[in-house]
Amino acid sequence: MENGSFNIDSIKEFFAHNMRQAISVAVVAGLVVVMGVTAGKGNSTVAEQTETTEVATEAVTETEVSTEFKVDEYPAVNELINNYYSAYANGDTDTLASIAPPLSDMEKSYIAMFSEYVESYQNIVCYTKQGMESDSYVVSVSLEIKLKDADTTAPGLDFFYIRTNEDGSLYIDNVYSQFNLSNQQVEIDKDVLNFINAFEEQDDSVALQESIQTAFNDALSNDENLNTLVTSTIPAAITNWSAEMAEQAKQAEAEQKAAEEAAAAAEAEQKAAEEAQAALAEKYANAVTVYVTEKINVRESASTDSAIIGQLTAGSTTTLLEARDDGWAEIDYSEGVIGYVKQEYLTTDASGTATTATDTTAETTTDETAAATDANGLAEGTVITIQTSTNLRESMDSNSTKLATIFQGEKVTVIMSYAEGWTKVSYGDKTGYIKTDLLR
Repeated sequence: MENGSFNIDSIKEFFAHNMRQAISVAVVAGLVVVMGVTAGKGNSTVAEQTETTEVATEAVTETEVSTEFKVDEYPAVNELINNYYSAYANGDTDTLASIAPPLSDMEKSYIAMFSEYVESYQNIVCYTKQGMESDSYVVSVSLEIKLKDADTTAPGLDFFYIRTNEDGSLYIDNVYSQFNLSNQQVEIDKDVLNFINAFEEQDDSVALQESIQTAFNDALSNDENLNTLVTSTIPAAITNWSAEMAEQAKQAEAEQKAAEEAAAAAEAEQKAAEEAQAALAEKYANAVTVYVTEKINVRESASTDSAIIGQLTAGSTTTLLEARDDGWAEIDYSEGVIGYVKQEYLTTDASGTATTATDTTAETTTDETAAATDANGLAEGTVITIQTSTNLRESMDSNSTKLATIFQGEKVTVIMSYAEGWTKVSYGDKTGYIKTDLLR
């Protein structure tokens, strides 16, 4: 989720914490508060104050919390708090974002869910003290919340840390809302947190909490519908909402991981392509012109089993890019088309090329029909019935990988016989090598 991951346990802890303090149902449900981050400007200037909002000019430290509440003495503070609760009751996240920025996607979802149960916030009273900075305030807010389907309002208590913008207007710093203090989605300044703790532990703060606790308990005792809403209906809604949020967070995490993996794969592919391009560029930079000694096939890859993409005639020239250790040469066959030929038919000496071309390519004459010049070879296409069960090998080596066991009476088709005493055959959908003596 935005500004951090969603944590159901944190929400439940927040719920339980506020239940113990008997804070308003909105706060009990985790919704009177707004999660956000500071605007980053609140400490830059001291706002021009009116007669009723004048405060001390020196900053207050966490150990110097004002000793007395100022009850509804700052009109600008009261206006901000009243606007906040009005927007909250209506689910107006645009207004909330402007006076308590920013609202995360999770918080917006929370507001949408909870505002369905809220009719209004009433009898709002601000108990205000000086904040850590000269242009900031700590405010305890007592209020009554009117829930739909309940006759009795529920008393509650909430907390706000208010700062001043550069233009002198006030905003709620929701880094220190009950929601974020419980969920830690935005980093918290420990000095400010210590200041808030000192504020809430003062005698007048404790007395205010206790009086609201008593009034809250009385309201639940006197209104069965209110009690059901607070202890059953709203907690159930929170549980359902939490499950949906957790699933969305899990899906978002999976999508992000998939996107990161795809990006990493694309980056690796791009890097490999760039490296291959650089390597090819280096080959071209060091390329040499060579002469073809006999008519030869140009292959798609360095193997006589690969597709033929063209031919070079005896006496023609080509561009040698790399002479490989396996006896093949990588060439520029035609304007950037890469092909492979046997190195033995290339030379840098123009006088060493053949003067006439033959109809049969050197590659075929030398490699693929070597067995045809051997009196003991087997003709291509000959179908042979196996007389003694034998193994089909991957290469002309008794220690090479066994591709299959061919049993007595089964048939193979000769592809090519070699002077080394092996014959290449096809067996079903497999192609491999068998000792020629075993085929006679």
